[in-house]
Amino acid sequence: MGALGALGNVLIVAREEMIAALLGLMVDVCGLQPKFAGPDQSVEDAISSGQLDAVLIDFDHPACSKETVAAIRAGSAVPIIFSPFRRSAEVAMFADRLAAKSFTVPISCEQFAKLFAD
Repeated sequence: MGALGALGNVLIVAREEMIAALLGLMVDVCGLQPKFAGPDQSVEDAISSGQLDAVLIDFDHPACSKETVAAIRAGSAVPIIFSPFRRSAEVAMFADRLAAKSFTVPISCEQFAKLFAD
């Protein structure tokens, strides 16, 4: 998969609003468009409702599952699993089983931008 173009749409699915907001700012700084599920919208509906280029999904969010990652791919988006609380190795092992990218917070801007460049 090539690099995401400018203003690519990135859905952010996080357990905590503050983490979602911070990741939204980082997505914006990378030249991409952060998206969030609406207040009454399920993660599944948010994934299927629009043209997404990537989905950042919290390892500890109830929607983070093999089925959700499959739905992300079915919509031609790149699944990226993250965690602000877990160890990097734990998140990477889970993501590797699903052939997904992963990262833990904190992450440098350079490392974060590389997630969208591959």
